[in-house]
Amino acid sequence: MYQPFKKTIWLALLIIVGASLGISLRTLADAKQDSEQKTYEQLAVFADVLTRVQDQYVESVETDALIGDALNGLLQALDPHSRYVAPESFEKQQKRARREYGGLGIEVSMEDGLILVNYANPDAPAARAGIKAGDKITHVEGVDIKDKSLSDAVEKMRGLAGDPITITVKSPGKAARDVVVIRAVIQGRAVRHRMYEGVGYIYLETFNNENAARDVAEAIDLLTKEYGRTLPGLVLDLRGNGGGLLTQSVDVAGLFLNGGEVVSVRGRQKDDNSRFHAKQGEKIAGVPLIVLINGNTASASEIVAGALQDRGRAMIIGAPSFGKGSVQSVFPLNGGRKGALRLTTARYFTPSGSSIQGLGITPDVWIEPYADDGKKHVRFTESSLPHALDSIIRETEGQTNKKPRPKPQYAPEDWPEDKDYQLEEAVKILKSPGYKDRLRKLFNQ
Repeated sequence: MYQPFKKTIWLALLIIVGASLGISLRTLADAKQDSEQKTYEQLAVFADVLTRVQDQYVESVETDALIGDALNGLLQALDPHSRYVAPESFEKQQKRARREYGGLGIEVSMEDGLILVNYANPDAPAARAGIKAGDKITHVEGVDIKDKSLSDAVEKMRGLAGDPITITVKSPGKAARDVVVIRAVIQGRAVRHRMYEGVGYIYLETFNNENAARDVAEAIDLLTKEYGRTLPGLVLDLRGNGGGLLTQSVDVAGLFLNGGEVVSVRGRQKDDNSRFHAKQGEKIAGVPLIVLINGNTASASEIVAGALQDRGRAMIIGAPSFGKGSVQSVFPLNGGRKGALRLTTARYFTPSGSSIQGLGITPDVWIEPYADDGKKHVRFTESSLPHALDSIIRETEGQTNKKPRPKPQYAPEDWPEDKDYQLEEAVKILKSPGYKDRLRKLFNQ
């Protein structure tokens, strides 16, 4: 009697579970259908409101702009970085990202009242006309630029691509000569470099340049050539760098790493998760390295700083970074003819698993560029933005910045305004005998 009774109970349970499952599946299907129906009804309300605004608002309205604003209202309720980009703006953004302009292909500064050529792009018109780094420009189209402002002097050299310009150039140890240069469309270089106080210095302005890593590598080679042997140290300045291309951040970090993880990207679905690694073959292995950051260091810049910090390759100096660790994917609509959707799809994590979003990169040595006036300075960070994602991260993942914040160091009250206190302190630390031991200690904490 036991077996038949047992089988009866199992059969009854199967029937109940099957019935329940059927009810659950129907319930889910009905719920989905109800949700879709509600969405359609709300879209109908939107269309009704738009029609009434077009017909009855006190003034005529531009429908395209109105719809764009409505789309942005929807997207910016999600987070600060998701948005709809109208067709004209999308086209302008693409051009701006390429950083194209009509010019000569030189980077300049002022010295003794004249324009000093710091760098001549080898593929640009000026270099092809024989102009080199170290040359000085004394006249532009016959006009003496002595003691004019740098911006005024540079503006005189800009013009339409294809137009000629005559500049007077004086090379070291040679007489001044007139050089005719044909302006061309130039892709701006994102890198500035020089030897500073006996160490190499590279300022990387943006990662929104497909040649950023190549230009940093070239700058390292030029600095090494200028110094004549292996560099005694290098400062990579990422202050004010708002980020850009993920691929370029991985490649730039890879110049200072011999393989290994640079960053992981984690999205909503497991298929959206991925890890990015540096290539084998470090550019300047063993050379002491410092990365400068501040409150305007964001996104791709934070990826580089976080990777080099987590991997023990560089000491991070400056102020806490911005904390923009979300990933935006750009979806052109109808090939860009209807604009584009910029949508947050994932978040960045450093090699140690720390989230960048809302938390940023904490410097190993916190140095402020100004004197301590005793007042509390409010920092504008990613967390300051409406609908920032950092609160969601803390609630869902329990993520906090595990690295303790060091005590800030301030500039002396009498520090001259034309001197860069953060850079000066970075160079001092880089050249100190205990740099490597200090870095090792920080990495092992």
